Amino acid sequence: MRTLFFDVSTNVMYVGLAKDDILIDYSIRIASRDHAKYLVDRIDQILKRNKLTLDKIDEMIIGYGPGSYTGIRIAVVVGKMLAYAKHVKLRVISSLFFMTSGYEGKVAALIDARRGFVFSGIYEHGNILLEDGYRKLSELQENPLYLKAQTVFIDDRSYMVNPKILREKSLLVKDIHALEPQYLRRTEAETNADQKS
Repeated sequence: MRTLFFDVSTNVMYVGLAKDDILIDYSIRIASRDHAKYLVDRIDQILKRNKLTLDKIDEMIIGYGPGSYTGIRIAVVVGKMLAYAKHVKLRVISSLFFMTSGYEGKVAALIDARRGFVFSGIYEHGNILLEDGYRKLSELQENPLYLKAQTVFIDDRSYMVNPKILREKSLLVKDIHALEPQYLRRTEAETNADQKS
C-alpha cells in the first residue's frame, strides 16, 4: 500500500510518501502565500526520487482545513484533480490533526487565525477531545482540556506527522466532485460584503 499525503494549510508545505504505513520520503517547504506554485512540483519530485508515478499510488490523504483559505483550496483542488485523473482513492483529514498526528498524549493543535483567534482542536491517541473550531485564544486557554494538553502552535518548527495514524483516522471521499475545504470561518471579503449590504 503506497500512500501520498500532503497539507498546505499553514506556511509549512508538507508532502509525504508512505509504504505500508511507514514513512519512506517527505519534503517540506516554508513559504508565505505561494504554495500554489510549488505543490504539484514537490509531489512530482517525491515520486521521481522513489522511481514512482501516480499510477503506482494506492491512495492520497490530504489535510483539507482549517487553515489558510488559499492553502486549503489548493490542497483540495490538487487532491481532486489527481484522484479524478489517475483514479486514486482520496481520503481527507483535519489539517490540525494531520500536522500533529505524530505527537503522543493529549495535544492541543493550533493554527494562527489572526486578531486573537486560532483554529484549534484537541486530540489524544488519535481521538478527538475537542472538535476543530475557530476560537478566541484567550477563551481556549481557560478550557480545562486545553490546560491538560501539550500545546502545538503549528509552524515551521512545530509539527510531527504519522502516516499510519493519518490513514487510520482519515475519511474516504465517496464523491470527489462534492468535496469542499473545511473553512470554519467566513472570509474577510464575505464579511465586508455583508456589512455593505
